[in-house]
Order: sequence, then structure tokens, then C-alpha cells
Amino acid sequence: MTDFDTRTLVVQWLAMWNGELEIARRIIAPSVRVHLPAFGMPDEEGIDTPDRLAAWIGLFRSSFSSAHFSCELGPFTDGDHVISRFRFTGVWDGGRPDMATAPPGTAVSFAGVDTLRIERGRIAEYWLTDDQLDLYAQLGAVRDLAPQSVGCPRDVR
Repeated sequence: MTDFDTRTLVVQWLAMWNGELEIARRIIAPSVRVHLPAFGMPDEEGIDTPDRLAAWIGLFRSSFSSAHFSCELGPFTDGDHVISRFRFTGVWDGGRPDMATAPPGTAVSFAGVDTLRIERGRIAEYWLTDDQLDLYAQLGAVRDLAPQSVGCPRDVR
């Protein structure tokens, strides 16, 4: 049994990602640990407090108008962990990533999974798994990542 309301926490988490950055001080533990994908992300060691996490989210949001995060699946709770799949939609205004070749005004969308570890009703640890490369491809910052007829064998013996 958990001592936090999963749905309320995820609603607040998404509200923070949707621009209500002041929520960070209420829902993030004073010392948070963040785990980020290697590509296109800042040094996760520097995102270790509610204010630094909120600043990083604000920096991401600063390149997009109409930026919106929504929950597509979940949240699911397993002990002190909460897992949910999100969808981001927005319009890229320019800026980050520097190597983007898409024109400002490009609509983008990508998905990911957030895994949160809760301690005393606050987020103490955060793992991000997202389709950042898909976003970068939409912005022309990496070459097209379309599948190349590679698949799993149908019959493995």
C-alpha cells in the first residue's frame, strides 16, 4: 500500500511539465536523482533539486509554443514506483537543438515513459525514456530514422 495518491501526483507532475514550474517545490524531494537518456540531454548530475529540475523543464519548454504533455497510459503503481506513458505535442519556435534544420513553426509530437520513485509523498528519483531521437528527426537535427526493413524473425526454432 502506498501513502500517496498516484493520480493526483501524476496530474501535478504533468502540470509542472505543462508550465506550472512552481509545483516542483511541492512534489519533488529536496534532493532528487534524475536518470536521462545519453543523447540530447544535459548532465543529469546537475539536475538534483526541485529548482534545477524546474529550470531544466523551463529550458525545454522555451523552444516550443503550444507545448503540452498528456498521459497516454497509466499511471501504474508498483510499490513506491509510478510509471506512465506521456505524449508531448508542440510547435517548435527555434532555438534548441542548435543543429535543427526545420523551420520555426514546425509542429512536433513524441512519446515517452516516466518512471518515478516516491519517498514520503514526493518524487525522489526520476527515469526518463523518451523518443528524443524522433523529435530530433522531426526537427531535421538528425537524419531520418525510419525503419529499414529490419524485423524480428517470425519463426524462431
